[in-house]
Amino acid sequence: MSFPNYTTADTSDGTLDPVSLGQQIVADPLITTDFEGVNTSGDNFTLLFVATPSAAEQSQCDAVVAAHSGLPAYQDNLVAQIKNKRDDDRLENDVLAEYPPSSGNYFSCSTKSQDNWSKLSSLDSRGLVTYPFEVTTNDERGTYTIVDSADLSAIMGTVSTAVFTERALAQTYISAVLAATDETSANLAAQPYLEL
Repeated sequence: MSFPNYTTADTSDGTLDPVSLGQQIVADPLITTDFEGVNTSGDNFTLLFVATPSAAEQSQCDAVVAAHSGLPAYQDNLVAQIKNKRDDDRLENDVLAEYPPSSGNYFSCSTKSQDNWSKLSSLDSRGLVTYPFEVTTNDERGTYTIVDSADLSAIMGTVSTAVFTERALAQTYISAVLAATDETSANLAAQPYLEL
């Protein structure tokens, strides 16, 4: 049984997260009629119950809807998109570390590359790397010869700095999304990074 018709304008911020609203209805101790879900159609939605809720329950449903905000779930989705853009696109393909400076030798900053550098450092700390040690550039067209542990540490520092810089950049957009007060401003906060 549907009860009654609401619109997103009835919620506290004009947004709706049906799953979250459903959980709030179920968790409310004043609403005891068995709840079946939220039925949405565009900006309109209804609450579905197995029977007609009492007048007191209907009033409590109105209060839960009025207090509901779908913005956190919307923000979470945008944050996930930013993190995917950072990890699966930017660090995987776009962000490169040049070492030595102005050399034209560019190295990947992907998660796999970071892991490989970490493993090489671990081997070096156990004395298992023989120098000079040759590594291939990101485009596979060039090589660089690492001369010693200090040189390895310097190249790893360059890669790490590029990664941390990108992560800090992404975090500024994440913070702006989480500070947004509605879906429109959250979108505006996320789009510049998502369009990089």
